[in-house]
Amino acid sequence: METAPATDETPEILVFPPLLAAATPVVAALLGWLLPLRLLPPLGLGGVALLGLLLVLAGGALAFWGKQTFEKAATNVNPHRPALRLVEGGPYRFTRNPMYLGIVVAELGLALALSLDWLVLLTPVIWALLHWGVVLREEAYLTRRFGQPYIDFLARTRRWI
Repeated sequence: METAPATDETPEILVFPPLLAAATPVVAALLGWLLPLRLLPPLGLGGVALLGLLLVLAGGALAFWGKQTFEKAATNVNPHRPALRLVEGGPYRFTRNPMYLGIVVAELGLALALSLDWLVLLTPVIWALLHWGVVLREEAYLTRRFGQPYIDFLARTRRWI
């Protein structure tokens, strides 16, 4: 775990991931009310809903593990604040973006669990907004911030899965 020199620079992300995660199901529900697609089975306790619940739990657990790992390392979780340390342990051994991956998995799970057709369609949009609006900007920022240790981390750890 590398410590960075003090600076107030941030990655200048385009979307705030927790807000995106909270707003998208609301948008999907409104779209479903205005323009129902009926792609998923009706809301109930079937196999699709159970799979959705499992994905929500898995995605939530992954995001929580990533957050806890940041907090344990005493670095900022909020991407609007400077990174204080390069975190390579916990879920960051397997993916550079466990919190964002967890959001995507949980959103897809929520779509299946609650039969939100539009959320299934919006999940790739969530991923794209996270990828281009957050992850690539964070990678450029962290490369400037941590230099070679971060470049080495990029080489040995996958961006998503």
